[in-house]
Amino acid sequence: MEAAEVATRPETFDQLVERIEQQHAGLPRRLQEIGNFALGHPEAIALSTLAELAAETDIATSAFVRFAQTLGFEGFSQMQAVFRQQVRSSWPQYASRLSEMAAVNPADHLEALSISAVDSIKRLSNTVSINTLEKASRRLAEAETVWLAAGGRAKPVTVYLGYLLTQLGIRSQEFRDSPALALRELKLIGSRDVLLVVSFSPYGEMTANLARQAHEMGVPIVSITDTSVSPIALDTTLLVTEEHLFGFRSLCATMNLAQYLAIEAGLKREKGSVND
Repeated sequence: MEAAEVATRPETFDQLVERIEQQHAGLPRRLQEIGNFALGHPEAIALSTLAELAAETDIATSAFVRFAQTLGFEGFSQMQAVFRQQVRSSWPQYASRLSEMAAVNPADHLEALSISAVDSIKRLSNTVSINTLEKASRRLAEAETVWLAAGGRAKPVTVYLGYLLTQLGIRSQEFRDSPALALRELKLIGSRDVLLVVSFSPYGEMTANLARQAHEMGVPIVSITDTSVSPIALDTTLLVTEEHLFGFRSLCATMNLAQYLAIEAGLKREKGSVND
C-alpha cells in the first residue's frame, strides 16, 4: 500500500493542486482549512517548519502530516518539497524567463503569445457554465455598487472592469491598495452591494482577507479565480485557466470574461430584467 501511495503521489505543483481539488470536498474540516491555506500561502508551506505553521494557523502539526498523507505523501516533508520546487522556480522569474525566450526567434514571439492567448480563451467555455455566468452578471446588474478587489497580476482586470461598468451606468468602487484602508472601506459596503474579487495562485493575502471578511458579513461575492479550492471561491465562482509562454501568463481569457460580465450586466440594466 505504501509503495502504491508513493508511486501515485503528486510530483509537480500543478498535480498537487489538482489532487487537493479532487479530494477537498471529502476531507475533514481541519484538512480543508489546511488545503485552503496551502494554496493561498505556498511560500509559507515551503519555508516554514511544522511548528511555525501550527502557530500561524492554530492547527495541530499532526493535522498537517495527516493532510500530506491523505494526498499520497509519506509525510509532510515530501509534500513540502513540491512546494519548495514551485517557490524556487518562481524566484528568478522574469530574468530567467527572458533568458529562455532569447533562445527563440523574436519573429516567433508574437505568434506564440497569440496562440497562448487564443488557447486560454477557448478553454474558458469549458470551465464556466452559462448558469453561473447568468447568476454573476445578474448580481452585477442588481447591485447598487459593485466593489472591486484585486492585486498584483489580477489588478488590471478590476481596473478595466471598473471602467466598463462606469461607461455602462453601473456604479463601481475599487478598494484602496493599503490593507488598513481597504478593511475600513469594507465596512462601507451596503446591503444592496456586491463584491467582485479576482485572484490567482499564489493568492494575494489582502484580496483573500477582503473576500473572507465580506463573506462573513453576508455580502454577495462574484469571484474570478483558478481553482475551486481558492481562498476566494466563496460564493458565485468563475474559474479561468490561463496558458503561459516561458512563464508569462496571459490575462486574455480573464479580460474576455470581465468584458462579458460587464456587457451582460449592462444589457440587463437596460432591459429592466433585473426587476423581473
